[in-house]
Amino acid sequence: VDVDVDVDYEARPWSLMEEAARQRITDATAKHEWINSDILIRRGSESWIALDHRLHRLLRMSSSSLVFHRLIGNGIAYVKNDPSHVQVHDSALSSGQYPLGSSCAICQKVMTCGKHYAQFTVTREGYTEVGIMRPIQGWDTRDLKTMHPRGSYDYTRFCRQRNDNRVFEGDVHWYLHQTSPDNYGRSNFLRNDDVVGLLLDLDQGILSAYKNGRCLGVKKDGLVGHYCWVASVTNAVYRGAVMIESAPLPEN
Repeated sequence: VDVDVDVDYEARPWSLMEEAARQRITDATAKHEWINSDILIRRGSESWIALDHRLHRLLRMSSSSLVFHRLIGNGIAYVKNDPSHVQVHDSALSSGQYPLGSSCAICQKVMTCGKHYAQFTVTREGYTEVGIMRPIQGWDTRDLKTMHPRGSYDYTRFCRQRNDNRVFEGDVHWYLHQTSPDNYGRSNFLRNDDVVGLLLDLDQGILSAYKNGRCLGVKKDGLVGHYCWVASVTNAVYRGAVMIESAPLPEN
């Protein structure tokens, strides 16, 4: 059962079901690997029951599943409580509380060495970018309206101040794959069912991209340190949505 996360449950009387769900979430965040994750933190008026449904989805997933455990910016939300699937927030195109701009979803997997491959499937067309960034913590508690590493001086400074740490080694702290303008001049616009694959090779320090099965070549080099997968959706006319999943390494 999917729960509408936009219902204002705070305006309703507290129920035994809400209290039971709250207790389950409290226990889970203390005992499981999500103790250092934001995936079980309530966002806005989200109910404890809705959060409990997300917990059950997590428990059904395998240990190799990729999920977005950190959402930064108020213009992004999970699709039907699926932590592997994010979209521009339902209200982002109609409310002044959601300024024009991007928000990010960061994957829970921290990649430190070797080869890694992820596929991003577009489930609703819109302005969407996918790539890598550093495994930062606590940023979703900053109440940021928008977040994109390209335009965030705070993110750049945060990483540079820590470049003596193995996690932030080097000077490439992020990369989001950009697509060429389409027939309407829309850059970074992905259509329904587009599939973008990213191959991160930290032994060689390179990131290669694939689109709909076609290899686009090496898009970034000089990569050292630790990275996570990231997806960025932009609140601009379209309500883009994208889903992440692990996949075997491509043959070419």
